[in-house]
Amino acid sequence: MRPEEYLLIVLRRWWLVVLAAVVAAVIAFGYTSAQPKTYQTSTQMMAIAQPPDYWLDLYAKNRLASYTSLINNWDFVAKALQQANLNIDPSQVMGKLAVGHNPDANIIQIVMTDTDPQRAAKVVNALADAFVAKSAADDQQIIKNYTSPTTQTPAGTVQIMKLETPSAPTTPSGPRVKLNTAAAALLGLVFGIILTFVVEYFDDTLRSEDDVDRYLELPTLVGIPRD
Repeated sequence: MRPEEYLLIVLRRWWLVVLAAVVAAVIAFGYTSAQPKTYQTSTQMMAIAQPPDYWLDLYAKNRLASYTSLINNWDFVAKALQQANLNIDPSQVMGKLAVGHNPDANIIQIVMTDTDPQRAAKVVNALADAFVAKSAADDQQIIKNYTSPTTQTPAGTVQIMKLETPSAPTTPSGPRVKLNTAAAALLGLVFGIILTFVVEYFDDTLRSEDDVDRYLELPTLVGIPRD
């Protein structure tokens, strides 16, 4: 079958393609619009080698992955919420929390997505503050345990610094009604095109002399005009 014949099949039932795209878009729009609005808040923390040193900075980069695991931990989250006097179930936070890191910039990022923007900001700040305090306490313990008795030179540490204190967002991050509707319309369009070929496959109507010659292998003796 030639490419123009494939195009002809789609054009013959263009209404089916359009209908599938419209139905998919309407369903996606209705479902997405019914979802509650969500707000996303994030903060960043930087790991800084103290004193500045190449090998200690490299150590800080390697520690970032373990830092993310420490923050995204039920026990740490529960303790951080308790210290901030937030009456929030840690299990609810765990399902909405994301922790990532950028090893090139020595950055740790905490992201919270919630239907309550105030709660999202409070949780993010509580976790960041708790981890900065924990890191500072660990640094003091390292200095205490590993200070040289002769030179009194403290051991190197990795300091965690909170770069920002986010406030409650005013613009929702979801649901993405326009994006989901457009994506559904595109998928519906593809489904409609596939559906036209399925219908064409089961349609045994002969529409032209070429169809008679191709499927029946019989010569056409005469044609009756439509008008």
